[in-house]
Amino acid sequence: MNIITEPLEQRQLLLTIEVDEDRVQQAMQRAARQIAKQVNIPGFRRGKAPYSRIVQRYGEETIRQEAAETLAQTAYSEALEQEEIEPYASASLEDIELHPLTFKFTIPLSPVVDLGDYGNYRLEQQTVTVDEEDVQQALEEIREENAILEYVERPAELGDGVVIEIVGQADEEEFLQGDDIHIILDAESADPAPGFAEAIVGMEADEERTFTLTLPDDFPREELRGQEAEFTVKLVEVYDSIFPELDDDLARTVGNFDSLKELEDHIREQLREAKQRQVDEAYTEQVLEAIIEQAQVEYPPVMLEETLNGVVEDVERRLKREAHLSLEDYLHVQGQTIEQLREELTPRAAAQLKRSLVLSEVVTLEKIEVGEEEVSDQIEEASAPWGARADEVRASLSSDAGRQAVRNRLLAGKAVQRLVSIAKAETSEEGSVPPASGEEVAGEPGEEEAEEGEEKPEEEGTDVEEEREKEETEGVAGEEKTGEEEGAE
Repeated sequence: MNIITEPLEQRQLLLTIEVDEDRVQQAMQRAARQIAKQVNIPGFRRGKAPYSRIVQRYGEETIRQEAAETLAQTAYSEALEQEEIEPYASASLEDIELHPLTFKFTIPLSPVVDLGDYGNYRLEQQTVTVDEEDVQQALEEIREENAILEYVERPAELGDGVVIEIVGQADEEEFLQGDDIHIILDAESADPAPGFAEAIVGMEADEERTFTLTLPDDFPREELRGQEAEFTVKLVEVYDSIFPELDDDLARTVGNFDSLKELEDHIREQLREAKQRQVDEAYTEQVLEAIIEQAQVEYPPVMLEETLNGVVEDVERRLKREAHLSLEDYLHVQGQTIEQLREELTPRAAAQLKRSLVLSEVVTLEKIEVGEEEVSDQIEEASAPWGARADEVRASLSSDAGRQAVRNRLLAGKAVQRLVSIAKAETSEEGSVPPASGEEVAGEPGEEEAEEGEEKPEEEGTDVEEEREKEETEGVAGEEKTGEEEGAE
């Protein structure tokens, strides 16, 4: 065989195979015998018609075409072995020429990742400080939580507690409705919209008032952010708030504290820990984004297509779980086609894939490993919140695929923390890495096994549109296909 390889863009290879004519003729003889066994040729018993008669009846081009189809698989496999090519996935047969018999295959190759000089990347970490103003604000909130409410017969004022009935409408949709809602009229509050407390000031018991406010930019329903909303409020009761003094008695009331100073110290430490978590999370994401940004990554189109399929499936699952909609119904409501949705989700899939490949390369270069005991411990931890269904989830995660997904997530977490250690210039022994951070991979283990319509513990968000914009963290990209794919598509 004459074999020519030509590199293409996006980690693909054009493989051209020209088969020797002697081999083609032998294949044509076999093809003719096969045809003779399947059809009746006048004057001959089935399977006994000579080659010349088969050619005369069906034509040499037809026999040659039959031979080509039988040779494609074998020629492809032999060419892979001869050229030592390891496809990422099955090749595509692009063209067949009969004279001389020539096959052209497009072969997707495994991705390549160049992380650059990631080992010398450094990033200074922000120092955490707690402002006394934040401590005092927390103490004031504790005072408000422990305020004594005394019923009064007068118009509502700022600082009062009130009981209301409320209906909120925006964009011709009722998005808020509630009875016996207890709130404190705080001018600083933007819940449900800035100016809500001031709009109620002056109302008396049994009075009803309708007013319009603009919903805040961080409103839970993203599609309503910045929209004008009409609120109809009926005031039921007004209560004057009597706040306790900031003293040792209050400290003993709210917790196991002997003095106000102990309560202040506790609040100060809680605020410091919360800020430290925020700083650590932001630092970790900044490090990871920097390493991803400088990395050079190439992968075949089929790999992006696989990732995109997973992203679409994630959207479909979330729609079913949170909005009780099928993907088809959702697209109908949005006036979209599946092709338009896939195009919209492609940038996210590409970012997810690059993130995954970068972390996979870190795992390889840093020789990061995860033991079976770590996987088992993680499975136990992940299944515990499911309560009555814990055994079911545990069984799902304990399957081969489930354990591999858990392992990938742990590897990704360790890879992220190794990058953080490098950025901080922390020293570590070769092969030693900090604990995992919980970085996730696509396809949360056990999610697909959950019953239809049943929510997972602590599932975040209910807005379907969030699924489109949320940057999903992605761990190691599963088991990469590096073995020879013997069947050409």
